Amino acid sequence: MPKNIWLRVNLPDDELTALQREFARCEIRRCDDAEMDPRWLAQIDGVFTEEPIPDEIIERMTGLQWLHVTRGGVNVYLTEAVKSRPIHVTGSKGIHGTVFAEFALASIFMLAKRLPECIESQRQKKWQKLQPIEVNGQTLGIVGLGTAGGELARKAKAMGMRVMATRRNAADKPGYVDELGTPEFLPRLLEQSDYVVLLLASVPSTVNLIGENELRLMKSSAYLINLTGGRAIEETLLVRALKENWFAGAVLDAFARQPLPPESELWNLPNVIVTPRIAGITSQKWPAVLPLFKENLRRFVAGEPLRNVVNKELGY
Repeated sequence: MPKNIWLRVNLPDDELTALQREFARCEIRRCDDAEMDPRWLAQIDGVFTEEPIPDEIIERMTGLQWLHVTRGGVNVYLTEAVKSRPIHVTGSKGIHGTVFAEFALASIFMLAKRLPECIESQRQKKWQKLQPIEVNGQTLGIVGLGTAGGELARKAKAMGMRVMATRRNAADKPGYVDELGTPEFLPRLLEQSDYVVLLLASVPSTVNLIGENELRLMKSSAYLINLTGGRAIEETLLVRALKENWFAGAVLDAFARQPLPPESELWNLPNVIVTPRIAGITSQKWPAVLPLFKENLRRFVAGEPLRNVVNKELGY
């Protein structure tokens, strides 16, 4: 059955033409909110979006049945208007593993090889010998062994690191993970890890997951790398821990407040590296994102079950 599909994404022209040709029976329009014909909103069956949709637009799409998003984490898209209606929400979970893993490894090597200090010494024109650390043999703790966590674990193990990880279900431990446990395993992971990488879903169950007791378990020489769990640690607590040197420092790419406001103390802490939410960005965006969208569009048109359907109550 033909469907009306709104592409609320900046899809390149060639990809748009190919998509319209492949799904010729569908009415596929690409535009932003300001360009959208208000008369067509009520006729829309499905939306492919990069950013969350305001509730007032959702409410005007009275025929909306399906919402597909470019990100793996979808909690931010689950507004009251979306949750209150029988709209199927699907995400792009599973396509960002490589970029998150590479960013985490880049952070680990940057810290181990003392590159931030080297950059600061260069800025001061100061010739200062530093002692780099070998990553081989050190312990990596991954909080959240999902797609990205699994990819990171595989690469880290290949480099000779000892890998510990947590996930909701600890059965079927992969061979590239040395120790795997449920969330109750977190204290042991924090006590033993030289690098703790947070790769958590941004869902209500992970809010303030790591508190003062957990942060104080970390080695004084350890580093925290937070790539996805923006609300996993309360910001004022994190600032305090970093100021008081409970652990050595942090690389932060996920925040409760995004963009991070200028008044945040995190910007100026000497043992913190702030990055602007870039760990999950890929230079191969559309080749990664489009196949799953097209497969779900095919299923949507055919009335078949969709892939990566989100439980709107759990947020994943």
